[in-house]
Amino acid sequence: MSTAQTGAGPRRYGRSEAAGLLARSIAAAATGGGSATVVSGPPGSGKTTLLAEAAAMRPGATVLRARGRRAETGIALAGLHALLRPARHRFGDLRPDHGGVLTRALEQGRAGDADGMPLYLATLDLLALLARDGPLLCLIDDCHWMDRRSLALLSFAAHRADDLALCMLFGSRAADLPAELADLPAHALAPMPPEALDAVLLDAFADLDPTVRAELAARAHGNPALAVERARALTPAERAAESPLPLTPAVPDRVMDAYADLLRSLSAGTERLLLLAALEPGVETAAVERLDDCWPDTPWPDAATALGDAGRAGALRAGTDRLECADPVLADAAWQAAAPALRREAHQVMARIMAGQGAQSRALWHRAAASAAGDEALSAELAAAARTSGLAAAEASRLLERSAELTARRGAKASRLTAAAYQAWTAGRPCRSAALVERAVPHMAYVRTVGLADLVDGHLAIRMDDPIAGCDRLLEAARATAPYDRECALHLLLRAADAAALAGDPARHAAASRRAAEVCSPDAALQLRAGVTYATGTQAAFTGDYRAAGGPLRHALDLAEGGDDPVSLVRGIVGALRLGDPARSRRLAERALAAARSSGAASMVPQALAFASYTDFWTVPAPRVAERAELGLRLSRATGQRAYAAHHMAALAMAAALQGDEATCALRAGLVAEHSLPHPLGLPAALAAWAMAFAELSAGRAREAAARLEELASSEPYQGHREIRLLSAPLYVEAAVRIGAKERAAAALAGYERWATSTAGPEQRALLARCRALLSEGAAAHEHFEEAVRLHRSGERGGVEEARTRLAFGSFLRRGRLPSAARPHLRFAAEALARLEMPLLHRQAVQQLRATGGLPEQGTAAPAVLTPQQEQISRLVAEGATNREIARGLHISPRTVEHHLRNIFARLEIRSRVDLARRFG
Repeated sequence: MSTAQTGAGPRRYGRSEAAGLLARSIAAAATGGGSATVVSGPPGSGKTTLLAEAAAMRPGATVLRARGRRAETGIALAGLHALLRPARHRFGDLRPDHGGVLTRALEQGRAGDADGMPLYLATLDLLALLARDGPLLCLIDDCHWMDRRSLALLSFAAHRADDLALCMLFGSRAADLPAELADLPAHALAPMPPEALDAVLLDAFADLDPTVRAELAARAHGNPALAVERARALTPAERAAESPLPLTPAVPDRVMDAYADLLRSLSAGTERLLLLAALEPGVETAAVERLDDCWPDTPWPDAATALGDAGRAGALRAGTDRLECADPVLADAAWQAAAPALRREAHQVMARIMAGQGAQSRALWHRAAASAAGDEALSAELAAAARTSGLAAAEASRLLERSAELTARRGAKASRLTAAAYQAWTAGRPCRSAALVERAVPHMAYVRTVGLADLVDGHLAIRMDDPIAGCDRLLEAARATAPYDRECALHLLLRAADAAALAGDPARHAAASRRAAEVCSPDAALQLRAGVTYATGTQAAFTGDYRAAGGPLRHALDLAEGGDDPVSLVRGIVGALRLGDPARSRRLAERALAAARSSGAASMVPQALAFASYTDFWTVPAPRVAERAELGLRLSRATGQRAYAAHHMAALAMAAALQGDEATCALRAGLVAEHSLPHPLGLPAALAAWAMAFAELSAGRAREAAARLEELASSEPYQGHREIRLLSAPLYVEAAVRIGAKERAAAALAGYERWATSTAGPEQRALLARCRALLSEGAAAHEHFEEAVRLHRSGERGGVEEARTRLAFGSFLRRGRLPSAARPHLRFAAEALARLEMPLLHRQAVQQLRATGGLPEQGTAAPAVLTPQQEQISRLVAEGATNREIARGLHISPRTVEHHLRNIFARLEIRSRVDLARRFG
């Protein structure tokens, strides 16, 4: 018997619903309304962890524990003995006959026939006696291995605990749920989502590379034990992502042991169905039923009988027309336990099924997997199938890799391995991509193959840390490849230009874009022609010739919109931003995300999110900006794209600046600088500087904001970016005017004016008019402000910049003693800033409105008492997270978390984390 310890307890990753249910059961018992709950799930799903944490949910409760053991399943009353043994000293407080029957049961392991009902009553009386001393919590785990007599006794007590301070929690495997527990309230644990598995792995193994964590989480079927055990079995090189994980990772011994009994009990038919389900989850059962003769030399019954047996055994999900495992880990375990010959037969059968359903690439894959020797014809078929339109990148990579394994020709082997590497990178698996290139190198005898390898190596360098090194590698590969394969060279040159743009290197971008225009022919593929036109327009914009940039960029946009290539669509996002067309940019961003996801191009998703953020900043509420950036950051790390991870961290800094949270903005900008300083990442470094300047100016520190933007304007190419300097010019004008530096402000506006008047849309021209108003006085300023408002109205209404323009115009009118004219603009600003959840600027707008004698209308009230980030921190504290865990999850420092908590306590007028947990529980 033990007493639960106080404390917040660990985080319950992905199990908040189950934890809440247990907490409510325990709370009900504490008030005298006894309860019982069964938590079920497959092995390794977290039942034991949840039951262990339950003890911390009610400080001061008495806790009795028991656990079923495989070796004790046949020992009568072994489970009851384990549970009640710590309370034997209380047997004497029971009625003599009840105390006696319990003593005999625990000492002899049996009770006579005359003691049948008395033993049930004695067990209930003892639990009631213990519950009178205070809340009693009984934790009974692994009930599927507990002896049936003990379960019957405990179930009897659970059904009669209504008026006791007693909570009984049972844990059992779903497939083996004992009949004695079948009619108790139950909660089945769902598969844990990948992001929760990622957090579990991060807590357990701090040294795991993010890409390895993401891959383990994606392949664990939502089972935390499988993810953790696989991580534990990795080599140091695999943990650091220096070696790829196996294509078919082993099920660890500890997990296999948990399934041993179930695997031994499977019939031959059920085993074969599990193998098919492991190969192709979701295949139609009708297709299986048509193949009764698929394993003619084995004890396979007719398919309908096998399907019924598998459903009754809990191996397959019953009541569906698809072959779905009730527990996918069981299918993996069955596959691992099967003999190699049986696995090959399963591939052959599935090849026939897939061919019958018209899934030719999948049928081909299974034929190849069943082949044990080289086969040139099959290798060529696989390579051709990999080029099928609409095939997911991961599937294409697997086909190409198997094609390379089946050919003896060195050139074909090298070419197919490097092509597989490129598809693996596109699918978001950089580690496997690098390994495939390494496997290809010994077979490289042709310049074209070397060019393909350099393409992959260049991509890896760009996305990991060093776009300049990647750009140089791609340029060199293009020079070597152009005489043999102009299309490949063109791909290399366009990616080199993208890399130079990311780094902020106009000279390298000019070299790459000029050479791409020379190599491109009129009959080149649509996406290549779009890429060359885009690079030409971008180069003109880099040199400040915005009139020359407009035509090519618009043409590139038209070409990109005519296809569904994610790379072209991402370029289109940036082109639309350069043309000042946020609506088109947003439309292209959604298409790029959809195209990347549908084609399995996982590496393109964080890129699309990164450039879409520039539109998000000014048009959607700040918390939604942060949500998208958080997603982009997680996906960037999962796909090994550290350069884009820095970009999304900079976007998170801007989101914090928009919300007026300067401390968080500074921390995130610092993280970007920490990563960007040793690497040529001009774009994220410049974005982080812009975010800090926005936060400083919003807080009234114009001098610091102006100095920061002047430093950005004079920064080295790799630590700044021409386009960010251009886009941040209106902010600099505002800061410089506030400190009386109008001449510097006017000089900085010249470049922005050339862009806004020649290429950009109404929003950018509105900002130009606002800047002119700030640089003017009296009637001229009034006229420029009115022009800015008119232009905002002709574009997308209600965004951040229109709200800031209205705030500046209203303040100007108020100072000019025109309060009635100022009120509509200030009221518009207050409403927009409240909707956009920008509390700092919202308060400024409300203060200005009140100074005119006006009051905010309903719907312009200040945002919630807590900022979105403070509310997020509060909820994490309520779930039991430590400051360090919160800091790691939100990408801020523990000291910043402490700062937020002090402000939260002050705003909510509470004193402790316990009070906060009660408030948000």
